[in-house]
Amino acid sequence: MVEQQLRIRRYTACGLLAVCLVTIVLVWSGLDFALRPVAVLVFVLTAPGWALISYVNVRHLSVTWISAVGLSLSITLILAQVLVLTHAWYPEAAVVVLAFVTAIPLAHHVQRSRTGEGR
Repeated sequence: MVEQQLRIRRYTACGLLAVCLVTIVLVWSGLDFALRPVAVLVFVLTAPGWALISYVNVRHLSVTWISAVGLSLSITLILAQVLVLTHAWYPEAAVVVLAFVTAIPLAHHVQRSRTGEGR
């Protein structure tokens, strides 16, 4: 059971890490590609919250995902509000920075779930 949870966590972290990298590439390159809004939306709705909520021991996968979406939206709204209040409205830069910052705990989840496999 624990091995299955670690495997799910690793696959999810790898998938969300890929979403982070695709988002960074698409936003940073400035390409007007049809996949760009979808990638940014998937990233903003899932990755930041999942990267944080996965440190909490939640038993149900559905609760993890619901919490991840809520936390992701909260983080994104707070970031947008900070951009507005500081008169530094650079949403592309904010998304890229958020994706870089989110990639760090996601990479940690990948590494942590791999080291747990050997037990």
